[in-house]
Amino acid sequence: MFIKKYLKKVLPNTERIANDSSFSRINHYLLNPVLWHINRRSIAKGAAIGLFMAFVPLPMQMLLAAILAILFRANLPISVALTWITNPFTFIPINYFIYKVGELFVSNGNNHPVMDLEFKGKSWQDIVNQLVQQLHNVGKPFLVGLPIVAIGSSILGYFGVRLVWRLSIYWRTKKKSPYSAH
Repeated sequence: MFIKKYLKKVLPNTERIANDSSFSRINHYLLNPVLWHINRRSIAKGAAIGLFMAFVPLPMQMLLAAILAILFRANLPISVALTWITNPFTFIPINYFIYKVGELFVSNGNNHPVMDLEFKGKSWQDIVNQLVQQLHNVGKPFLVGLPIVAIGSSILGYFGVRLVWRLSIYWRTKKKSPYSAH
């Protein structure tokens, strides 16, 4: 299968982890073969965990994704790698998207748009007050949108991986079938 061969080639292997002395204290967790399986269920669970953790604004997302992968017996490298979706380059567009999703659910007619901040000629107290007001305007839609996007992307990732995996099996078997038209 193409997907399985590709993933085996690009994902780290257990020998490298076993030989790395920095992991010696947690090797008994990391070397569990279940965490390294490349199959539809393991990859789908890993994608769900990684995508969920990517949108949770906490430090150490990769560590938390690894812990969840261990707990749920998901593919560890996929779980950790997908947290990298949120990075310094994607931070602003992703958080704006989260805000807009939350705005769809919170909007009740008295929507406060994001305002321009004016710093010139203002005291520090006025600047802080502006920032607090800005956070108040953005905070509720963002906090509502965050779990929606995190859970939604996790569900889409899980079923998306399963669908792509099944389609690749379907196309591969159809291609090998002597009855298929070439």
